[in-house]
Amino acid sequence: MSDDGLFFMGPDGTPIKLDDLPPCGFKDWQPRHKAMVVAAVRHGLITVDQACARYDLSIEEYLCWYQCYSPQPRLALR
Repeated sequence: MSDDGLFFMGPDGTPIKLDDLPPCGFKDWQPRHKAMVVAAVRHGLITVDQACARYDLSIEEYLCWYQCYSPQPRLALR
């Protein structure tokens, strides 16, 4: 089974595919890159383990990214 058809919709409505993620071994991390990796994991494009292997991250480092760049639930107004 090929993963060529897998994608998720970015915040601007653009489809994001695996090829759109930073390349393996990427080192020039900016917040938008980290947010894109977190979104790719959240939407099932890659797994946490794949992200950590692809970008040489510890699980703790990925979880730090997740806390910073994952949407936070909003409290409902009463």
